[in-house]
Amino acid sequence: MLTNLGYIFLISLLLIFGGWAFKALIALAQGKPIEINLKNPLNLKARWPKETKEK
Repeated sequence: MLTNLGYIFLISLLLIFGGWAFKALIALAQGKPIEINLKNPLNLKARWPKETKEK
């Protein structure tokens, strides 16, 4: 049980760091600066806007 959780953690870290590296390589190939956002490392955004209250 504990080993499985460790493997899930390791695989998640590998995917996150691999995604960062891939994103950095693409940015370098396009001549753009590399941006690292520690609060939102995968650059995930909401799929729907928040509801606004209209009066």
